[in-house]
Amino acid sequence: MAGFAVYTSQYGPVRVDWNDGAVTGLRIVTQADNAADGPGEPTELTDLAFHELERYFAGDLRQFTTPIAFTYGTPFQQSVWRALLQIPYGETRTYAQIAEAVGRPKAVRAVGSANNRNPILFIVPCHRVIGANGNLVGYAYGVEMKRTLLQLEQRVAQA
Repeated sequence: MAGFAVYTSQYGPVRVDWNDGAVTGLRIVTQADNAADGPGEPTELTDLAFHELERYFAGDLRQFTTPIAFTYGTPFQQSVWRALLQIPYGETRTYAQIAEAVGRPKAVRAVGSANNRNPILFIVPCHRVIGANGNLVGYAYGVEMKRTLLQLEQRVAQA
């Protein structure tokens, strides 16, 4: 069984997709997306994911416990997404470091592409990946949102 629910967050509507007891997608949606699909049907799982997301945004949660599953993507993309889960809260890694972590040190651009296709934003912390020179590059919701998330994590981690 699969479904979704849409919640209201400080950053806009958040859609949580699920299948067989695990979150398979989490993203901020546009009003047009929201209107096209409707509000969905909240479940205990989607409520948990959203509650944890709210706690994360508030700086009260460092580690998500919501069960997740990658239901699409190539084996390489899924390996990148699993590697992202290993980046500690409040820390960053470069695209090259992720490429090395998945055993494909020359696949830096492919890591960037996989990062861009991350289906479970925030829980799978693609925002923690930065350019080799330390620049904040490439984030689905823009560099300012990436900066906001990284600053939040660094502030909480140092407290």
